[in-house]
Amino acid sequence: MNTKTTLLAGLVAAGLCMTAAAAEVRTWTDVQGRQVSASFVKIEGEDIVLQTADGALHKFALTRLSAEDQSIAKAATPAEAPAAEGVSPSFMANATVAQAAAKVDQLVANGLKRANPDRIKAGKPPITGWNPPASDETFVRRVYLDIAGRIPNHDEAVAFIKAGGADKRAKLIDQLLDSDGYKAHLYNYFAEMLRVKDNFEQDNVRGTPYIGWLKEQIAKNRPWNEMVYDMMTATGKMWDKKPDGTYNGAAGYLLRDAGMPLDNLANTLTVFLGTDVACAQCHDHPFAEWTQKQFYEMASFFGATTTRLGGKDFANGDRGKTLMDDIEKVIAANPSLDIRRLRNGLQNYIGANRVAIKDRDMNGTKLPHDYKYKDGKPGDPVEPKFVTWSAADKNNPAYKQSKKNEEKLRESFANWMTHPQNPRFGMAIANRMWKRAFGVGIVDPVTNLDTPEESSNPELIKHLASEMVRVKFDLKQFMRIVYNTRAYQSEATSENIPMGDKYYFQGPMLRRMTAEQAWDSYMTLVLGQPDQFKAPLQDLYAKSIDLNLDTVDAQTVLIKYDAYRKIQQKENALMGGGLDMAGEDMMMDSKKGSKDAAPATDGPGKILSYEGMRLMRSAELPQPAPNGHFLIDFGQSPRALIDGSTKVGNVPQVLMMMNGKAQKMLTSPDSLIFRNMEKVRDPSEKVETMFLSIMNRKPTMNEKDIAKRNLAQGEDGYANMIWALINTREFMFIQ
Repeated sequence: MNTKTTLLAGLVAAGLCMTAAAAEVRTWTDVQGRQVSASFVKIEGEDIVLQTADGALHKFALTRLSAEDQSIAKAATPAEAPAAEGVSPSFMANATVAQAAAKVDQLVANGLKRANPDRIKAGKPPITGWNPPASDETFVRRVYLDIAGRIPNHDEAVAFIKAGGADKRAKLIDQLLDSDGYKAHLYNYFAEMLRVKDNFEQDNVRGTPYIGWLKEQIAKNRPWNEMVYDMMTATGKMWDKKPDGTYNGAAGYLLRDAGMPLDNLANTLTVFLGTDVACAQCHDHPFAEWTQKQFYEMASFFGATTTRLGGKDFANGDRGKTLMDDIEKVIAANPSLDIRRLRNGLQNYIGANRVAIKDRDMNGTKLPHDYKYKDGKPGDPVEPKFVTWSAADKNNPAYKQSKKNEEKLRESFANWMTHPQNPRFGMAIANRMWKRAFGVGIVDPVTNLDTPEESSNPELIKHLASEMVRVKFDLKQFMRIVYNTRAYQSEATSENIPMGDKYYFQGPMLRRMTAEQAWDSYMTLVLGQPDQFKAPLQDLYAKSIDLNLDTVDAQTVLIKYDAYRKIQQKENALMGGGLDMAGEDMMMDSKKGSKDAAPATDGPGKILSYEGMRLMRSAELPQPAPNGHFLIDFGQSPRALIDGSTKVGNVPQVLMMMNGKAQKMLTSPDSLIFRNMEKVRDPSEKVETMFLSIMNRKPTMNEKDIAKRNLAQGEDGYANMIWALINTREFMFIQ
């Protein structure tokens, strides 16, 4: 381990930054001869405070330094005092990542101190402080899984472990946040949260433009508030072309629940504001102050909006029915066409063009027929009104939105919800992003933020909400701060936290990989660099399905429908593992192995497959995967419920881990693991290569002894060891 990193790993953040120019930087040496470059700040009791080049302050026992450096420290002139707990907004506005991370650590440390009196009172052992710093081997595996959604490959793990420099962790975080893996992993998270699917079953509509739009926003690092605003205010079909040439994919959010405006509103409030009010559709909330009337007042902002067009929404009326009559006449004149076989498909094809967002002239929101409260009668019209969480909200700038123009109701709602001073919007996404890093939210579950003051650290959740606003809803920058904290870079907590107990973030929680992380880690072991293999673009769907129901004629419908069917057949073959549209096809099977695999160089991309499995990132596969796929068996969300995945083990997982295609692929002599092992001759080096590839660490002496006994079995011995390592809990958990 690098000596500078080792020394820094033992430091505890003590503040934010120096207000004066930094003192002279020098190399400090500890009693074990390890060194770090830093400037002297002050001596505080029996501790010394140093500042490293990244601007962060670190405090540790003065006696850890060599005798010479202790003398130098005692004779040094203290720098101007660092900022105290009450940091001014003007300071935070210009805070560096290290300074912002140090402030977060300070608030976490405060929470750890406050927790103990209550814990002792409840008969629980006190928390002694941070978990020990995570080793480089633990950190590199964790940060790859958390940011890029996969384990590092052999070369990536070795390069980081061997690297020097006190800032190597910060550099790796930056590198990963700019990687394709970050985009794929964040997409997977949003796809689960937003229930993104390839097919919107209720309307026979493909979600392809929505998926493409979501990936594009992540790739551009679009601010979260702008993304959400677009989803709330989009108009038209998903495949409409915008002036900039892109598709109107943001419409997919409202169209995901087409014809179900109340369900969509409940999902919207839950996802974006952390307010679980689904039951308020039918009655006053039993555990919160939400009433049914308030729910309908919020729904009224969408009361003039339809997601399924009818006759009055077209200039010449809905020609869907008359079109079918015209089409049947055309088919009757052409005996080679079978109207019975085409009728249902054509009706669905035409009907898909009625699935669009439009704001009408009248707001149709009314209280339900069974409304039973005294503040209204069944069938009463409902005026739009924002819900408030406190009396202070009436003076909050977020609430000063115009509601006069019916056509602008959704814009008013979007402006209110995404406003920087909305009491819940920034807090909800900050809490979600924190949970992605630590395994548990400050407020948990993340779908219920109604009482943040009862969270494990109210001061911390409020600060993170303000930080989200400070970085202008830049999720990448926000996560950069979180990943650079001492709290995140501590060893994981492995003890079980009973349901209802609070967690204080002395380190991340030990947690199982998601289905997507497990699959993408397998793809890393197979491909080395899984992000280079992409699914072909599927925007032909948008071109082939789009009809103008005001003007289209029967002959045009039949021509376009024929093209649509052919495209669907090819795309379905591709989704199912076929390679019809993959350009230059490449296969990996038990005979050829993966030696012929090569990165995509042109066209829509090159596809590898193994016994019918497409070998690429989970984000590039069908959304969600089909039944029986590795992803489904390991808990991928079916995208029916918000955050609908599971990490609970089951029998199909055990069988797949022991005997599935993925295991067979990884233990094949042609696998990437074996090819990496072939680069070294010594058996002990081969074992080390295997461990660094799968576990991203070197084997212990005991593991080496076990390996020696297995090597006598030849290639089967190595295959058995690979099989055993992949089946360990250590492989499947994020430490």
